Amino acid sequence: MKIDVLQVQSEEKNEFEIKYNDTLQYKAKLPFISINEPLNLEKLRSIKILDTNGNEIYTTDYKYIENFKEELIPMKFLITGSQKFNQLLFTSDKNIIKIYYEEKELLNNRYVIEINDKQYFCYSIEDGYIRHFPIYDGDIQIGEALKSNIVIDGKDEYYCYLKDGYEILSDGIVALLLYLDRSEYSSSYLVNKSYNLSKNYSYNKTKKFYDKEWVKNNFGDEFYKKVDENVKLVKEKFKHPLKTSEEQWNSMSERDKKLLQFVLIMPWAMMFIVSLIVLIVILLSN
Repeated sequence: MKIDVLQVQSEEKNEFEIKYNDTLQYKAKLPFISINEPLNLEKLRSIKILDTNGNEIYTTDYKYIENFKEELIPMKFLITGSQKFNQLLFTSDKNIIKIYYEEKELLNNRYVIEINDKQYFCYSIEDGYIRHFPIYDGDIQIGEALKSNIVIDGKDEYYCYLKDGYEILSDGIVALLLYLDRSEYSSSYLVNKSYNLSKNYSYNKTKKFYDKEWVKNNFGDEFYKKVDENVKLVKEKFKHPLKTSEEQWNSMSERDKKLLQFVLIMPWAMMFIVSLIVLIVILLSN
């Protein structure tokens, strides 16, 4: 099974389409977080998962009391062996899904998907242009989510490959990927016609869960080919930055366009007003 969580709106909105085996299954709305406004935690924690007709399927609940108790003591995991962070609950008529980040020991952490009281573990490994999230049922790898470190037009994309027989986990994976976007990847501050490229590596104890050939061996290399194409595209764009005023204008968000227009027009408007006042004063003095 293939799950795609694709951002379709990033300018003034933060919206996603979610596909199961290339068929639209859900839509999602995440809060738009602007760097120009103060951080609103309640807004940041609100995620809406909708059916294709726009009806809300999952509601979210940030577990304030549970999070406060768990996060109150710094590095509690060194004593207890486990500490949970940012617990977020997704609830529908069929499922109760809990997503959280768990510290087990120094340099040993994971994301946990609890769906109807069954736990699955997800580990994070950065390997160049791709961030890998191998997903485990106990000691068995059952899937892997992938996030490219290349962002084009301010839109994040997440892909997951899941073994047959684990389709029941699909909504839990969607919840995890939206959780990650909300907490780590919000591209709300980026605009259309933008290109971002980064190459990262991680070094921790979770790397033992990473089989770099797992997706290729089980599902082929389509994702990797797409990443290679995007790397070439962005590198080529960096070689030829925007030159014409029209290209620069088209690359700006609508808000920035209005702000620039205001900044450019205001001095002329002020000069006109001042000139008009001076003219009136002169006429009255005569």
